[in-house]
Amino acid sequence: MKVLVLSSQASNTGSTLRAFYIYKHLKKYADADYIAPPFKSMPFMLDFLFSLFYYFFMVLNRKYDAVIIVKPYPNTVLPALVLKAGGAKLIIDIDDMDYGYRAGFLSQVIKTLQDNMTEKADYLTSHNQALIKLIEKTHPRFKGKIYMLKQCVDLSLYKKTPPSLKISREIRSVYKGKKILFYTAHLNIASYLDDILAAVSAVKENYVLIVGGGGPMLDYYKKSAAKMGLSDKTIFTGQLKQEEIVPYILASDLCLVYYRNEPVNLHRASMKLREYLSLGANVAANAVGEIKDFKSVVHLSGASYKAFAAKLKNVLKTKLVNNAGGQKYIKSRYDWYVEAKKLSEWINNLQEAV
Repeated sequence: MKVLVLSSQASNTGSTLRAFYIYKHLKKYADADYIAPPFKSMPFMLDFLFSLFYYFFMVLNRKYDAVIIVKPYPNTVLPALVLKAGGAKLIIDIDDMDYGYRAGFLSQVIKTLQDNMTEKADYLTSHNQALIKLIEKTHPRFKGKIYMLKQCVDLSLYKKTPPSLKISREIRSVYKGKKILFYTAHLNIASYLDDILAAVSAVKENYVLIVGGGGPMLDYYKKSAAKMGLSDKTIFTGQLKQEEIVPYILASDLCLVYYRNEPVNLHRASMKLREYLSLGANVAANAVGEIKDFKSVVHLSGASYKAFAAKLKNVLKTKLVNNAGGQKYIKSRYDWYVEAKKLSEWINNLQEAV
């Protein structure tokens, strides 16, 4: 079985990480290829336009049994139709309600594009039950036929190693005497860092907030931190490689997960939440969408940023120890190695059913 994995979004996004993890672990069970996105996020979504031509060129003279695309956008789906014409099954992974992050005309454009591209698929996958129900409502022909492809963790990467522990100790020494809060994200309109900054500003403990990640709104959030008087308490690392994130998680007293209580966030699955927990980190999170399912292994607040702020203040007053329960929870449920094997079997069954 020969499979191609593509991501519609830019190289520095969470959905592209999902695509790469699918490829990385699927290739242990199948003959899998991956064409990496050629660009980082660009203003006005120009990376989508430019990558369209790139993907058309890259798929020429190739043949696959299946193509998995993360996010239904024309820049990947249209080139993949060339492969579909050659016999490949087109599988589209819908990992977000993308149009919900925008408003007005642009929101409608994204929704229309994605609805049209979704209908080109032979099969769909998704990682969130609420999102699956929404997809089935919008695309009735897929009702009962959407494969649940969990959002998992690459446990070969998110683990304690001598080098990562050494770096984590160095980080702690830099901020000795301070509580270390850590938040990682692709800093765009879906990161809600303004609300997180407002929440941590109420913390009375001696702390530092380390923001791990880059993105199109990095400079905006730096200015926001300055306006709130938090410049001396907020450290922006810029873009980090996945292996560079691990020491920060290990060094942290508390990792943060926060989403606004809006429809779009009821239909997502948090990668950062799973990654934090996989390393035994203590996590403060607000009760929005699927995060409520993790209530036994996180410090869960109400949905609002005020409730989140109150939870932060209370948690940081307590003595925090390694979250072994959270680590066990992730390893038993969200391992990409295990999930990719199930995905491989599902795709094989699709081929055999033809």
